[in-house]
Amino acid sequence: MNELKLEVNTAFYSIVGVFVVALLALAGLFTELNLSFLATIQIAIASVVTIALAIHLLLSMAGRKRVTLCNQGLSFFSLTGRQRYVPAENIQSIEFVNYIGLTMTHVRTSHGVIKLLAFRVRKEQQQRLRNMGYLA
Repeated sequence: MNELKLEVNTAFYSIVGVFVVALLALAGLFTELNLSFLATIQIAIASVVTIALAIHLLLSMAGRKRVTLCNQGLSFFSLTGRQRYVPAENIQSIEFVNYIGLTMTHVRTSHGVIKLLAFRVRKEQQQRLRNMGYLA
């Protein structure tokens, strides 16, 4: 079986980290302007995102969460943490889209589009995907 594991997308984690820092900076500004309710909401959102991001990064680095493409299909974890499998027959194409310096992998299937943010494909892996028939 020809198996290809996608690597962790550090740009995704960096952009989310910058977002969290911006939220905390705005919360500090709102605290000075006596808008403590908005500051509390922002601090809560930043805390939840930071905890979720840290857990996801640790699980990704440990290999517990990963995206694997092989001759039989695509295996990945959904946002809720369930492992999902898409057979190769259902995969129509794989595209790489850049949004503000963040490369997102779109896997088009017969049921919709799967967007992978936290994992990316290296240049060498793109050649292997062409050999496996996923890329034109």
